[in-house]
Amino acid sequence: MELVGGLAHELRNPLSTVMVNLKLLAEDLQDLSVNPEDARRRGLLKVDVLRREAERLQQLLDEFLRLAGPCPLRLTSVDLNEVVNRLVGFLEPLMASRQIRVLVESAQKPLLCRADESLLSQAILNIALNAQQSMPDGGTLRIRLRRGPNAAVVEVQDEGLGISPSDRERIFQPFYSTRSRGTGLGLPITKRIIEEHGGTLGFDSEPGRGTTFFVRLPMAGNA
Repeated sequence: MELVGGLAHELRNPLSTVMVNLKLLAEDLQDLSVNPEDARRRGLLKVDVLRREAERLQQLLDEFLRLAGPCPLRLTSVDLNEVVNRLVGFLEPLMASRQIRVLVESAQKPLLCRADESLLSQAILNIALNAQQSMPDGGTLRIRLRRGPNAAVVEVQDEGLGISPSDRERIFQPFYSTRSRGTGLGLPITKRIIEEHGGTLGFDSEPGRGTTFFVRLPMAGNA
């Protein structure tokens, strides 16, 4: 019930915006015969607002279903080195456009895990995008892969704003976000994916210096 209550709360603002702009758009359409050019201009602006709010609602609902719904895993043997390097190849153009350099330190040997590569890539992508948003002026994003005690470890380190002490206990709570347009579901979804794989997600952060997230996953068989 708490999760449903959070969704209802998050839906309220974009729905209110939609309702207000639909009312104003109706007024603009009535004004077309009197002042067509100005009414058309104002109407297009309101249509753009409606489009953005509809996209926001779609994203919110998609992420809510991903968090609250079943999470079946299609497990295969994957090398985390390869998973991360493929993901970085996809991410680099976006990061470069934000003046962020991505450095990857792969493990010397394969890090074999039983994992759903698609979901695992989504989890690491969420962490990387979170890091990007915390570095508005650019910087360096470091991704390190290593073999830890009984686990494969992926570290994602940014040089961003860091997480304040008051936020540390809440960042994995659904619908909690420090960004005005954030859904607050990215990190809870990431945590759930990692835990469904039998792993853990933790972090270390220093305000003004950056944050490092630690993904720990069980190694496969005799890896």
